[in-house]
Amino acid sequence: MHPILARYGPFFLYSYTVVLALGLAAAVGLTAWLERHGREPMPGWIDGLIVAALAGLVGGRAGFILANWNYFAQESGQIALVWRGGLSYHGVLLAGLLGLFAWSAWQRRAFTGYAGLLAPALVLFSAFGWLACYLEGCAYGQEATFGPLAADLPDSYGVFALRYQTQLMGLVLCLLLLPAILYGRRRLRPGPLFCLSLALLSAIRAVVSFFRGDEAPHLGSWRWDTVLDASVAVVAILFLLVIIIRQTFRSRQSA
Repeated sequence: MHPILARYGPFFLYSYTVVLALGLAAAVGLTAWLERHGREPMPGWIDGLIVAALAGLVGGRAGFILANWNYFAQESGQIALVWRGGLSYHGVLLAGLLGLFAWSAWQRRAFTGYAGLLAPALVLFSAFGWLACYLEGCAYGQEATFGPLAADLPDSYGVFALRYQTQLMGLVLCLLLLPAILYGRRRLRPGPLFCLSLALLSAIRAVVSFFRGDEAPHLGSWRWDTVLDASVAVVAILFLLVIIIRQTFRSRQSA
């Protein structure tokens, strides 16, 4: 683990911040390339991405603070130190989508078109998020027995043990999903592509959550993030089915 990459006097360069910044740059570059080689131009997409990113940053930090309010109530000075790590994935996702939807409505443009354009970027940025957690030590795995999925890794407090490599699981699965989404982009309309991307990305997180050992609120015997990710996957699949049925009905009417 390398939570701190460098120190410049009283200032620290955190790996979490650097990796997420690189992930955002890679996501912007990928989206620019896809828009340039897409079926139709998507004017102003960079503005929509900026709005979604800023909204996601605020929502992700707010979600993390609420989930860890017992700590932040005592350490209120830590609330604004987002560069040290601490973002809620679900907060980023929900706030980012709401930001993109609000921007699309304001610009009178189709939300699904821009959501579909940004779908590969979402998968790529998620991969960088898992890498950032690997370097930071967050989203660590449960203690495990020796095997290919386990390694000597620390938790958030620096305590090493033989643990499931949950961060690398998420990273590898996201990198495997990315080419599939890029291939699907050639065959699917933006709406179905986004729903499929969100469903598979949430399914990956739900599966990996069974191996995680970091603290999380529980709903009965289930981790709350497992329930949320599974729910998002189901809702995304339902939206995908609705879109497919509507498109099939319209094509039959036109025929």
